[in-house]
Amino acid sequence: MQGISKVLATQTVNSIIGDLSTWRIDDFIRDLEKRKAKGRVLPFVRGLRFSALLIYEIRKAISSKNLSANWGHILDEDGELVSNEADIIIHKPGFFHQWNGNEKPVMDFKFIEKENAILVISCKSFLKTSEIEVEYFNNMKKFVDKIWLFAEACGPESAANIETESKNIGYDNFYYLYTWSPKTEIQNNTDGWLKFLQELKNL
Repeated sequence: MQGISKVLATQTVNSIIGDLSTWRIDDFIRDLEKRKAKGRVLPFVRGLRFSALLIYEIRKAISSKNLSANWGHILDEDGELVSNEADIIIHKPGFFHQWNGNEKPVMDFKFIEKENAILVISCKSFLKTSEIEVEYFNNMKKFVDKIWLFAEACGPESAANIETESKNIGYDNFYYLYTWSPKTEIQNNTDGWLKFLQELKNL
C-alpha cells in the first residue's frame, strides 16, 4: 500500500488510536481503574468499542469481496453446538440466525454456519504474553481454520514475544494498534495496521 491509499489508511488508524488510547493513558481514568471506582467506564464496554471499530474497518477492507464481518457464534456441522463467542467472524454472506437485529439494532449478533466461516479474530484490550488464550484457540480451531489475534495495545517490550508465542500456539497472525506503558509514550503501529489491511484484502 502506498500513496494516497496509505495516507487514508494511516489517517484512519491514527484516529482510532487517538479515540481508544485516551481512555487508557488519561491520569484521571487510570486512577479510577486502579481503585476500581464507581462511575468509571467498564473495561468490558471499552473492549466492545474496540472490536466494533475493527469490524467497521474490516467491512471496508473486504467490501469488494463476497464476505461479511460480524460478532457471533459459529454453529457446528449438525447445528448442535456453538463455538466460543468470537469477537469477530469473517464469513461468507448469510447467517443461520440473528439476535436482536433490525434496521437500527442495539445488538447485532449472528449465528454463522461452520461451512461459511472463513476467519475469526480474537480481540484483546491490553495483552500480555501470559494472557494469550490457549484453550480459546484449541476450542475455536474445531470450528474455523484461520484464527488471528488483535490487541488494542501491549507493552513496548512485549509485542515481539506475544507474536512469537501466539504463532507457537497456532494463531495465524498477531496485530496491535499501539504500544504503551505507564513509563513510555504511545507508539502507533502503523506498519502493522497496513499489513492487517493487506492480509484482509488477500482473503
